[in-house]
Amino acid sequence: MVKTSVLAALFCFSVTTAMASQPVNLESTMKTMGFAFKQATEATTTAEALPFLEKLHRLTEQAKSAPLPADKASVFTEGLDKVLAELVLAKQAVASDDMSKLQQHLKQVDALKKQYHKERRFSFWQLIFGKY
Repeated sequence: MVKTSVLAALFCFSVTTAMASQPVNLESTMKTMGFAFKQATEATTTAEALPFLEKLHRLTEQAKSAPLPADKASVFTEGLDKVLAELVLAKQAVASDDMSKLQQHLKQVDALKKQYHKERRFSFWQLIFGKY
């Protein structure tokens, strides 16, 4: 019985370690972030929005560790930092049960998303000769 428990724990640890060593897929992370954001905006109460905010915060931190194009890494990191700051304020709104402030911060996150997604666009030459 103890042997089985130790083997199960080692297996879980090795799977977690293997997952941690793999690079972050930015595209899938961003899609998951978009879904979590949508769920947070559709929440009818602050308590209902909290798990989605926490997931969005975790995914944003994860996105910061993804490999970024060298020429735009500082811009993208700046954008992700701004999103994280807004998410912290959104969590504070949840803590004070202020749905209107929560919605304000989510709108700001949406504006940041739109602003920094424009930075992601590539020039005509980058499309022809490669993205990076």
